[in-house]
Amino acid sequence: MTQLHLKIVTPEKLLVDEEVSQVNVSTEQGELGILPHHANLMARLTPGELIIKRNGKVESLAVGDGFLQVTNNTLTIMTDLATYAVDIDERAVEEAKKRAETALSQTLSDEEYAETLANLEKSLAQLRVKRRHKVR
Repeated sequence: MTQLHLKIVTPEKLLVDEEVSQVNVSTEQGELGILPHHANLMARLTPGELIIKRNGKVESLAVGDGFLQVTNNTLTIMTDLATYAVDIDERAVEEAKKRAETALSQTLSDEEYAETLANLEKSLAQLRVKRRHKVR
């Protein structure tokens, strides 16, 4: 079976470097599904869920802002946040969300506002992923 090579890179580490059968990810243009031998592509990521399918199993990650590139059957995702759903600390993320919401209600410089809004979007993405994949 043909596979797609996936690399997920954050500022801290190379999180994933392996063969997968499919990746679904949120981009500025909407949800994108990438299969083996996808056409060459560059796209901007938006905070949301990234789904990896491999060996008949599905894993979900929360991702932040970043970029993806598909070339030569390799998908490289460069993002400022990539966390597996099982590793998300819902309480800590909820607290970060509240701090960001409080900060947005204050007077901020344009730079502070943009940074705070980005942090809020990442917190919301993590909460959506964690709550969607919570064991009941």
